[in-house]
Amino acid sequence: MNWEWISEAMDKKIINTDKIIIAVDGPAASGKGTIAKKIAKNFNLAHMDSGKLYRASALFLLNSNFDLEDEDLVVREIKNFNFKNISFKNKNLLSDKIGIAASFIAKYKGLREYLLIVQQNFAINIKDQLTGVVIDGRDIGTVVLPNADLKFFITASMDVRIERRCKELISLGYNIIKRHVKQEMQERDERDSQRVNSPLYAASDAILLDTTKLDADASYVLVKKHVEDYLNKIG
Repeated sequence: MNWEWISEAMDKKIINTDKIIIAVDGPAASGKGTIAKKIAKNFNLAHMDSGKLYRASALFLLNSNFDLEDEDLVVREIKNFNFKNISFKNKNLLSDKIGIAASFIAKYKGLREYLLIVQQNFAINIKDQLTGVVIDGRDIGTVVLPNADLKFFITASMDVRIERRCKELISLGYNIIKRHVKQEMQERDERDSQRVNSPLYAASDAILLDTTKLDADASYVLVKKHVEDYLNKIG
């Protein structure tokens, strides 16, 4: 992802675009990120993992020893923070500690309003050679891109998501305790779905996909067919 636009995002006005816009939402470890990446690669779309904005914010705040419970401080510091200073390939962004902190600060209205504009500007500032954009997250189809051309809501059973999350953390070199991963995921689901500002839920016009019994390739094939059908329809 090219993050150079972030410093200018707040100065730009949201406008309509004739590019295809796809929103992919769902809880942690549902498979939404993998699906979004595959869609982007296959259909030549710009891709944003919106969760990394919140994770990068959390990592910066924790490294700076800021009080995450001070909402005004959190919002002020992130507005002044240059996201170029963080590598979005930093594996620490995927740790449970950062995920929990990101979920905690994601409830703040001021922070969500700021990052909302950043995400929307990413969706309209697409290079000419790209055919559109796909953004994955938790409120993309409901809040960030409510007029997206296609919306997907990806889910899976808790047990399957826990297994996926454990495998991901192990692959990154973390030592894990499965029951802790389960507890943290349950708590995060609760925070994300019950927060006042932009809670996690499926948009009324979203295409629902349960990946409990599907691997990444099978899940992608189903989503890919919907995208192809849409592109064929618009000609």
